Amino acid sequence: MIKHFIPFLLVVFISLQVFSQSVIVSSNPTMKDRFSKRLGSLRLSTTLLKIGKIKNNATKSDTIHIYNEGSRNLSLALGKIPESMDVNLGAATLSPQKETWIAVTYHAARKNDYGFMLDRFELITDDSVLPKKSISVSTHIQEYFAPMTSEDSLNVQKSKWIETTYDYGKIRQGSKITHNYAVTNEGKRDLYIRKKISNCSCLKISTASDTIPPGTTANFLVEFDSANKEGKDSRKMNIILNDPARPEVVLEIKGEIEK
Repeated sequence: MIKHFIPFLLVVFISLQVFSQSVIVSSNPTMKDRFSKRLGSLRLSTTLLKIGKIKNNATKSDTIHIYNEGSRNLSLALGKIPESMDVNLGAATLSPQKETWIAVTYHAARKNDYGFMLDRFELITDDSVLPKKSISVSTHIQEYFAPMTSEDSLNVQKSKWIETTYDYGKIRQGSKITHNYAVTNEGKRDLYIRKKISNCSCLKISTASDTIPPGTTANFLVEFDSANKEGKDSRKMNIILNDPARPEVVLEIKGEIEK
């Protein structure tokens, strides 16, 4: 009988372990959870408001929440606001242990640009510690393409890349590498290069023209300077195009740099 009882106890023990691990203990978020960033006497829900992806004809809104952790009233005002944003403050004075908000509306059309953007504005206070508090707003602006008919989809501009990654192998530190990335417009309308962005000043990107007519091929000449670089290295470039199917392409140049 004992021989049969021991396996039963093991099953019960394992079941209790699994059950205890699956129990989720819930609790209300604390003040520090809700206002995780501290700037002087104020706590904020964030100091980097991430608007995220937005079409270049659109607007997006979000809110930053503020809490006065200090022991006296604080006056609040906004500094110079970038043209791309409308910013409104919920209160001009914030009492101790009270909260208010900053409402941000981002207008991508006003920015008139493409790709990753980082804008900043200041919250000006009479706080004895850090009276001017910097707040950042990040966005990634993408081109809006109107819905297409089946006929439009046959005639629209289309980019075709021969390669998007180039491995130069092993080079000596200080060497300069050049490489052409070729793109062909396989569509029936002009392909436009909206923007060329590199993630390092060691990269230079150039093209003969920012317009690629139908049926033609253009080269992106990339120059990489390996000065002060060492070990395995990867550098990336973002190419923004008016191609509805592939509006942003990442080019990579990589290899190993020996000192």
